[in-house]
Amino acid sequence: MIKEKLVKFVETFGMAWTACIVSMTQGDLSVVSVKHFVDASETGSLTGLAMVLASFLPWDNKWIGIFLVGVFTAIADSLAHMAMFPYEAICTGFGAMLLAIGYEKLFKKEIAV
Repeated sequence: MIKEKLVKFVETFGMAWTACIVSMTQGDLSVVSVKHFVDASETGSLTGLAMVLASFLPWDNKWIGIFLVGVFTAIADSLAHMAMFPYEAICTGFGAMLLAIGYEKLFKKEIAV
């Protein structure tokens, strides 16, 4: 069970971190700085922790999980760096949802659309 929760944390961290980096730099990754890495790590950690806690609830629908990734990422992004809320945070959450869909389609192949 611990391995499952750790995998959930790492997967969600990666989605939120990636969405946050891209959103903060507005797609121009040539301007990434240490501050961007720190802020994105805070967003990823908060999102990963929230998803691990949510995984204890009795839901078994991948779409709910994808939606929660987006919602938790938006909330975590607004908490990690209060800049331009809600626009940047919503964009980051939406990006994390898209990454979660892509991850499910490419690696888990469990979603039927």
